[in-house]
Amino acid sequence: MRRLVPTGLVRSTVAMAVICLLIAVTMGLLLGGQRVGTAFDQTVYWAVYKQFVGEDELLRAMLVPTEPVLLVVVIGLIVMVAVARRRPRLAILAVVGPLATVTLTSGVLKPLFDRTINNGSLAFPSGHTSGLVAVLTVLVIAVVSTVGPPWRKSLATLVIVSATVMTVVGATALIGMKYHYVTDTVGGACTAAGTVLLVALAIDWAASRRTRMTAERERTATSGVAL
Repeated sequence: MRRLVPTGLVRSTVAMAVICLLIAVTMGLLLGGQRVGTAFDQTVYWAVYKQFVGEDELLRAMLVPTEPVLLVVVIGLIVMVAVARRRPRLAILAVVGPLATVTLTSGVLKPLFDRTINNGSLAFPSGHTSGLVAVLTVLVIAVVSTVGPPWRKSLATLVIVSATVMTVVGATALIGMKYHYVTDTVGGACTAAGTVLLVALAIDWAASRRTRMTAERERTATSGVAL
């Protein structure tokens, strides 16, 4: 079975995942318990507000990529394509990666850090941002693990740039609608990327271990028959 993370990218992927999660946790520790945004949050909010004042409909349209229903549909499509192409690891990642991200974000980190916005709504890390970035990270992994050289690097770069633009658009809408501070969206993006990358590595490890164990059992059975 094809790996989710090419062998040559394992170390860099581990480093990237750890760095992303460390950034999210560090930000959470620094921002935990806050009831108002930082000076940086306020500066970014007013900059977005001035650009989109009176453009509520546009901001709502920009929020569409972060909607859970749409993300579930995209996940379903990824799973169907992965199954059709006989990529069970990718199908598992498409489900487990975003699910683990949402669980970690909403079930663990938000209550743990207890940062709020709008009179008590838990804000850090942003669940909308983490959900979007989790799905986009799965798409990036799908491209990197499917396309071979010499097109892998250029196509992966294109997908990463597109995913970044989509994330910025969604985050801008969340900030403009005052659903989140900008630091919440950064924390959400880091949480999602780190979590999905670790899940991908875990799936590869588990699948490889199972393959080795199966091969060992087959060799043992063959040796027994030979005797």
